[in-house]
Amino acid sequence: KALVDEFYKLVKSDKPHLQNTFTKSAIDLSYAHLVRRTCHEVTTQQECFKALHVEDFINRFDALTVDDHAMLKHLMLVFHNFRDSDILEQKLKSIVFNETPKKYDGTLRESAIFALASRALRKGLEKDYFLPIFLTKEESHEVRIAAFDVLMKGTQTTTTFNKIMTYMIYETDYEVFNYVY
Repeated sequence: KALVDEFYKLVKSDKPHLQNTFTKSAIDLSYAHLVRRTCHEVTTQQECFKALHVEDFINRFDALTVDDHAMLKHLMLVFHNFRDSDILEQKLKSIVFNETPKKYDGTLRESAIFALASRALRKGLEKDYFLPIFLTKEESHEVRIAAFDVLMKGTQTTTTFNKIMTYMIYETDYEVFNYVY
């Protein structure tokens, strides 16, 4: 934990040599990975994530405008590295379901699906999270294909496959249709 605290000083540092775009990106991604590896003990995991500043990254994300695509995408990669935080799961879920005050584009929502995927699969929630997104025809094909991709990585029932096949009979988006078949 002491190493993570020291590394966080680099994240917050305003030294010029640490402000280079590539360096800053590498520091954020490395910090997220280090936090995830540090917080591996399941019984104290959520307290660990809170203590190690996951919320600071969520606040940085929320402070950005929807037009700052590069930084939003970067923070989505950082979120992917954090993976196991309950707070982060709720944030990513709200982005995936488009329940945030800001309306993010399909590319960012697709990234949120992939950032949320490992936690949803581990908890067995892939059908709850991704099937409704996949079956919503108003969603962009990129978002729907990402949801389907994650959905297929989990354990599916015959009922789920039947539902997907039934929806595919009436599918009008050829990209989704071709990807599924």
